[in-house]
Amino acid sequence: MHCSRACLIVFFSICGLSSSLKITLPPELQEYVDDLHKLCLEKGGLTENDHQTYDINHKNEKMMCYMKCLMLESKWMKSGGEIDYDFIETQAYPEVKDLLLNALNKCRTIEEGADLCEKSYNFNKCLYDADPVNWFFV
Repeated sequence: MHCSRACLIVFFSICGLSSSLKITLPPELQEYVDDLHKLCLEKGGLTENDHQTYDINHKNEKMMCYMKCLMLESKWMKSGGEIDYDFIETQAYPEVKDLLLNALNKCRTIEEGADLCEKSYNFNKCLYDADPVNWFFV
């Protein structure tokens, strides 16, 4: 899987899209998104219901670790916990790059958190707060 595909996937998974954009992923990309989602649910011991009913405004250890899994698997975060902003920017899907960069620029400084799960949550919560209209959780 090329980096651009992985980055695109996490953008859809983490940052989201407005329903008005109507961007359709190519089948192989949608399959990868689905596989990544399934992998991270399994790693976290989560169910689809856990995921579907989650509210980003409330911290939940398992869901925070789900976000960590997405970020690590997509290379948005390095294993040491550094968020790779340059990687995210250079690999952003063109149709949503402006939305992503606007939110990303508001989230360059976030609280570290107690661990990588909490740091991942803090980053995603920041992205949500930066653009709650276009954020969704895959």
